[in-house]
Amino acid sequence: AIHCIFPLPKIADLCCRPVLPTMGSAFSTSSSSYLQYKNDFELVIRATKDLEYLLETGFDAPSGKNVGLHDKITATQNSHGLSPDTVKKLRYLVTIRNKIVHDHDFNALPDRVHFAKSYDSVEKELKEKLKGSSSSGCVIS
Repeated sequence: AIHCIFPLPKIADLCCRPVLPTMGSAFSTSSSSYLQYKNDFELVIRATKDLEYLLETGFDAPSGKNVGLHDKITATQNSHGLSPDTVKKLRYLVTIRNKIVHDHDFNALPDRVHFAKSYDSVEKELKEKLKGSSSSGCVIS
């Protein structure tokens, strides 16, 4: 199978202009598509869903109902040699996701800019790893 990974949107500038959503595609080619999400729940869920999709399709991380994002991070770390800094940021993003979904008293990001910068840094390393394994941006598995 061939999995093409398209550019993930940047979310570092979260509090600015609204952007119309891109519907029907796994990833938007617009670098500002996350700017539309003023709600922390939607921002966190969409960002981590995109990361999960990237780990599964670009790095062959395991999938299934009993495989969590932390498991996917560990598998990708072991098989693709992610840097310790990237793994730490991935785990931070997933921990925030888990808290916002499961902790009744956790209803807002403590620091939107830190979350966004962590996401952008992780996205950059993952995309660079994909470029290194395939010049076309597609992975053949």
